Parts: sequence; C-alpha cells; structure tokens
Amino acid sequence: MEAFVQGWGLTIALCAFIVIVFIAGWLHLHRELTWVRALTDHLGAELVASETKPASLLAQEIRDESHAVLTAKDAGWAQKQVRSWQMRAHRLEPSLAFWTDLLRQLGLLGTVVGIGLALAYTGTDMTKLLAPLALKVWTTVAGLATSIVLSASFGMKMTAWTDAAEKNLEAWDARRLETKVPA
Repeated sequence: MEAFVQGWGLTIALCAFIVIVFIAGWLHLHRELTWVRALTDHLGAELVASETKPASLLAQEIRDESHAVLTAKDAGWAQKQVRSWQMRAHRLEPSLAFWTDLLRQLGLLGTVVGIGLALAYTGTDMTKLLAPLALKVWTTVAGLATSIVLSASFGMKMTAWTDAAEKNLEAWDARRLETKVPA
C-alpha cells in the first residue's frame, strides 16, 4: 500500500478520476449546447417560416413543445414553458464555470493530498518525504489542463448560442403574444 500511495499509483488514479470528471463535464455541456442550438435554430426558422421540418429527434421534440405553447389555452402554462426554455439556456454558461472550477479544485486536492502525505512522514529519508509531493503535483497539471481544454472547447460557443437563443426566444415570444391578443 505504501508503494501505491508514495509512488505513481495514487497519482495515476487521481489523474484518471480527473479525466473521468472531464469526460462527464464535456458530455453534459455538449448535450446542453446541442439543445440550445436546436432551440435557437427552430425558433429562428419559425420566425421566418410557419412550417419547419425538424432535422433530428431533438428538433422534433422542440417543435412539438413550441406547437403546444402556441396552441395552449392556459396562458400561464405557456409562459412557464417559455420561461423554462430561457432558464435552461441561461444555465449553460454557469455550467461551464462549474465544470472548469471542479476540475481545477480536484487537481489542487491531489496536490494537497501529496502535501499531507509529505507532512505525515516522520522518517529521515528525504526521498520518502518529497516523493508524494513531487508526484501529486501532476494532479494539478491534469486538473488545469482539462479545465483549459473544456473552456477552449465551449467558451465562446456557449456565449454566442446563449445570446442567440435569448434573442430568438424574445422575438418568438413577442410574436406568440401578438397573435394571442383578443380581438
């Protein structure tokens, strides 16, 4: 067990955990960005043409939801649905911040574990004192590297698509409310 903790074993395990968290974050952000893109594209197309052909199951689901909002008898439910779309789109950027911060914190946690292991050693062998710390620094490198990759992959896309979704939602909702005005 000492060889695992003092050597590369624990460092590799911590770095592997960081990579697994990175993959989970990437998949979550990719799924949410895909949804925001589909919503933005569908609402933009509906503003231009009344009939749109969905390109995917997700687009078909959004088309069905928007049709339900347009034909809803309950104005409160329709407004709640539009508001839930807005909130889901607005949660995109904080989600990116959460995942990047989590990856950085996990990397730092590995280094803190290395410091703790180094401080817990009471012998006179300097290699056993410094080895855990020297190896666990790689967890910080892994955490920072994966957070940078995540930010670079999604950073500007999230901002652009969130803004576009907000504009299309406002325009679509304004048109929806215009057609609902009683004569």
